[in-house]
Amino acid sequence: MVSIRRILCPTDLSSYSQPVVALGCEWAERFDAELHLLHVVDGSMNPCAYLGPPFDETCDWDVVVQQRAQAALESVPLNPARPAESVVRSLRIGCCAANIVQYVADQHIDLIVIGTHGRTGLSHLLLGSLAENIASRVPCSVLTVHPLKVAQHQVA
Repeated sequence: MVSIRRILCPTDLSSYSQPVVALGCEWAERFDAELHLLHVVDGSMNPCAYLGPPFDETCDWDVVVQQRAQAALESVPLNPARPAESVVRSLRIGCCAANIVQYVADQHIDLIVIGTHGRTGLSHLLLGSLAENIASRVPCSVLTVHPLKVAQHQVA
């Protein structure tokens, strides 16, 4: 039987990822596993995505973006049954896929619970799939979740 001791739930901190985090919490409870939340700040991203307008060009936006991202990561809502202090929250900077793959190796993750937009056709070809990229590069199992379908299932 596969032992699941550490579950990673990467998050983009959007409301779209909340059902995925909730599912990660549920799986962590079922397996009595340690839950890891990871957010990767894309270094090439426009800082306005984190800072919002007006953007002050004189500030050290790298520091401000990291502070805002860390604060957002700390405030990600969890399942009430999972105490907040039992969750490992990590922030990394750079390429999302590479950082997730490295985190899996560093933390000996047994399962990744990751959201997917479920793109097909041209949009999948142009935008790719982060979940697919990660799944092909990690030694652990990857559970891909379509957040809207999780939310519909929870309501029903």
